[in-house]
Amino acid sequence: MNPIDRDPAQHSSLVAGCAAVVAFGLSAFYSWPALAIGAVGLALILVGLIRGLYTAVTVGAFGLFVGAILAGVETTAVGPVLISVTAAVLAWDIGTNAISVGEQLGRAADTRRLEAVHIAASTGVGIITVSIAYGLYMTGTSDQPITALFLLLLAAVLLLESLR
Repeated sequence: MNPIDRDPAQHSSLVAGCAAVVAFGLSAFYSWPALAIGAVGLALILVGLIRGLYTAVTVGAFGLFVGAILAGVETTAVGPVLISVTAAVLAWDIGTNAISVGEQLGRAADTRRLEAVHIAASTGVGIITVSIAYGLYMTGTSDQPITALFLLLLAAVLLLESLR
């Protein structure tokens, strides 16, 4: 009897890695702190996806999130910040799901449909959240659209966590 390979699911790992690269790419080159923190976050996510470490994926996604916020505070327009934050949350959500699926079902199981549904649902929530946040930003009449933006992003994180 062969042992079951409990590595993270391949398709979700690939999508989570791509989301992490997008989050890093949209925020890292606007400020030095965002570059440094984002690079560490990206490295941690990739290591976590390869080794199946929840903590590395979570801390790495938080690093990408902080890098995006720093880029937004320094100079970046709202659009790249929203997309970068959403990509960081997607990298965390899809990455931890890849680890969970790998642990529970093994890498040999055909999990493509399961992974595709999770990826589509998470991405849909992210797109809707970004659309609402950007709409609020564009229609904001006061000097506090960043507060509304922050609260919407926090709501998106909580919503994604509740879907787990």
